[in-house]
Amino acid sequence: MSDPLVLKEEGNKFFKDGDLVAALSCYMNALDISDLKDADKAAIYKNMAACHLKQEKYTEAIEDATAALNVHENDPKALYRRCMAYEKLGKVEEAYKDAGALIKVDPKNTAIQPIIRRLTPLIQEKIKQQNSTSAKVSQMFNLAFDSGSDDEKKLQALNNLVVLAREDAGANYICEQSGVQRLKALLEGRNLTLIQAAIRVLSCVCSNSVPRSWLVSKEIGVKRLGLLMWESNEALVTSTGKLIETMLVKITGLDIHRKAEEDYQATRKRGEPCRRPRLELDDDQREYLKETFHMLIKMLQNYKVSGEGRDAAMELLIKNMLRKNGLQWTRDFLETDGVEGLLAVAGAIKQHETLPVTENSKMHAAVALSNIYDDLYSDKEADKFKAKCSEYFKDLFGDEIFESKIEALKAISTLLQGPYEVGSMILGFEGVTKIMFAMADSENVLHQQIAVEAIVHSAQKQKRCNSLLAGAVPILKKLYQTAEDSIKVRALVGLCKLGTSGGSDASNKPMAEGSTLAMAKSCRRFLNNPSKDVDLRRWATEGLAFLTLDADVKEDLVNDISALKSLIDVTAKAEKNILYPASTVFVNITNSYDQKEMVPEMIELAKYAKQHVPEEHEKDKPDFVKKRVMALANYGVVTALVALSNADSKNTREQLSRVFLALTTEEELRGLVVAQGGAKALLGLAMENNTDKGQPLAAQALAKITITMNPETTFPGQRMYEVVRPMLNLLHIDNTALQNFEGLMALTNLSSISDSLRKRIVAEKGVSTIENYMTDDHEMLSRAATECMCNMVMNEDVVKLYEMENDRTKLMTLFCAEEDPHVVKAAAGALAILTHSPVVCNKVLQVNSWYEILQGLVVEESPEVQHRGCYIVMNLMCADKDIAAKLVEGQMLEILMALSILDDPSRVQACKCVTTALEKAVEFELIKALPKKS
Repeated sequence: MSDPLVLKEEGNKFFKDGDLVAALSCYMNALDISDLKDADKAAIYKNMAACHLKQEKYTEAIEDATAALNVHENDPKALYRRCMAYEKLGKVEEAYKDAGALIKVDPKNTAIQPIIRRLTPLIQEKIKQQNSTSAKVSQMFNLAFDSGSDDEKKLQALNNLVVLAREDAGANYICEQSGVQRLKALLEGRNLTLIQAAIRVLSCVCSNSVPRSWLVSKEIGVKRLGLLMWESNEALVTSTGKLIETMLVKITGLDIHRKAEEDYQATRKRGEPCRRPRLELDDDQREYLKETFHMLIKMLQNYKVSGEGRDAAMELLIKNMLRKNGLQWTRDFLETDGVEGLLAVAGAIKQHETLPVTENSKMHAAVALSNIYDDLYSDKEADKFKAKCSEYFKDLFGDEIFESKIEALKAISTLLQGPYEVGSMILGFEGVTKIMFAMADSENVLHQQIAVEAIVHSAQKQKRCNSLLAGAVPILKKLYQTAEDSIKVRALVGLCKLGTSGGSDASNKPMAEGSTLAMAKSCRRFLNNPSKDVDLRRWATEGLAFLTLDADVKEDLVNDISALKSLIDVTAKAEKNILYPASTVFVNITNSYDQKEMVPEMIELAKYAKQHVPEEHEKDKPDFVKKRVMALANYGVVTALVALSNADSKNTREQLSRVFLALTTEEELRGLVVAQGGAKALLGLAMENNTDKGQPLAAQALAKITITMNPETTFPGQRMYEVVRPMLNLLHIDNTALQNFEGLMALTNLSSISDSLRKRIVAEKGVSTIENYMTDDHEMLSRAATECMCNMVMNEDVVKLYEMENDRTKLMTLFCAEEDPHVVKAAAGALAILTHSPVVCNKVLQVNSWYEILQGLVVEESPEVQHRGCYIVMNLMCADKDIAAKLVEGQMLEILMALSILDDPSRVQACKCVTTALEKAVEFELIKALPKKS
């Protein structure tokens, strides 16, 4: 076992050298050793707080300083560091409180005085605001809770309280004046508008405060809030769901845990040492969590709950069920009847009136079931999930009630949209396919509709398509001839799926020639239906999601302006059921799906072996694709993509990222993408809730925009700083060379804007990542990284890195002699800035060939490179007499003398540097003064 004190000392050494990552690694390893004394533990936590302060990770600094104070109460250094972190986060009251505590324990501490001087006026202003806020809250209380006030005045007062409660001062005063209890009384009434307003006030009260959330929880209770979600009033249900979510997050510490998980993932991507955060809960928190979970689970199968309330319950479960969120609700679903509840929702049919549902309920159930199944840790858990599903369907198919079989088939259809493997397993039960075909072939419209939906969703995989063709196609063709549009369009989608099982391969068409185009035409007709029926348009979109794998269909759709506008219009409304199919249509039109590279040698080998060789359609060539991309952009697809970017589905978000990348690949469209809100949407897609494939695609689209447009106008305010992390994430070995290159180019542009942006890149550990690419074998990557570093050295923290004991300066000096003129120019520019530091100047002279490299720079044909070389020589000459003496030895002096009298307008700047250098040599008495020109 390592000695914790040795690790601590190693960490201190790394800290002094500026290697904060290595220092933190040593400190964390030291903390892992169990027999650590309290005094040493407190010291290590304080040191970690210092590291995090330097990294501008102020939340982590507060956590470390607090941990130190938990060991040694009122420790001056811990108080000082926590005070600094609080101030940086704008938490004025907390910072002032720590400053006051520090003065008490260490009255002679001078370091805290400037902070107190800064905080005092802010605290005074805050007190003034609080007094003003208190008066306003009291006034609104009189109106909201006065029995003499009419409902309109009460509502206005409650809305004003919502605004006041958004500030801590207002929220605290509401709690102090028994506002929660008064709001509770309003919840007992029947005026749903006032109840919703009261719920909104409570949400703001709970926001950003654990104690206030506990107060609301104890006064109102989970059960009472659950009952409010039974209502069919969508606005009330949504507000109540938001309140429950806010309380859940604050009471369990989920917000802190999720931030820590995000940082852990980012740190892990960089290959740095880190420990995965764990959500530690006490008994009260566990009890609250258990009560909330069981309340939501019971709502799934309770027939008294409205469809809107059931949807809200499922949304809360979906947001919090995954293990990475720390709540472990996936496991709880297997221990309760939660899975059965979701299956009941999945099979609920409005006409049977057994369980109220909405148009979105089925999709919510599908997503929830899919999330649970994907989050299972072991085969044992997967088997338990399958067993629960099997038992549920056996009961439904086993009873004598025909309605149960209809509901079972609908639930299977939902399962096939979620955990497909499980749905396919159930579909394989004896007699199920037979029932499905029989219902599809019946005369009952409802039965036909449910059966066709099941056929459509069961045909997702090519293998199953082939097995269904024989039985399903005749039935679907028959149903397509019916007069009922709702059946006709579903049958059409089924035929579309079965007819496109060959994918984008132009030579593999399972159905008759021309049938694909005919089906696409029918889909477009449904898109253009005069009634604008959303259900018909959604199914038509789903059909096109399959048919647009065919290049002829893509071209026809793009040329049908009315249908294309209709598709974009229905997509922009962001109906949940249309999100994925609509985004898939756009992916297909732009050819932004993954495509296998066609290696000529492999094609010839496949032909020789008489294997099938996929063929590219003539209309999928680059010129055709570009025209389609331009057409989509001109008809408003960006607006639709922005509307879709709030989708919860990771797969949908990946599709959007693909389309955005296709659009931004065309440089002339980048301005349009930004103008219509695409830049903001891309930031979200590049940072969170996206697939491993989708995130770098969104980041690459962002990079393309950042490279050619001014980031200050493209990403106004704080948003410009948010671009840094996605660009650094592009610099990953798993990404393509093009993504690496564009990430570097974007960072070069960002780092040229301001020192605050350069600081952000440093704080995100970007320097070492960029440096890795400077030595890459790929010429363009090496060039881009060096150009980026040329901008980064303008930051003083980066200069300090070059001053440390490492080979950074040596590498940059050697790069000044590279063959690539762009690399030489960038490296010389970087060295020109770095040599303002005498430490770096001395390090330059430690490079074996430094003299020859500098000679090469000062005689460069390029005026820009020569100017940079002369600037370096000037800095070296001014740094130290010993360095200057070495410079004037040999041919360098002759070169400088010649340059000083050079009469070339393009080299004026270089000549000025040379003149300054020679004047310094004269000052050092290394050479005699030049005779003045007459």
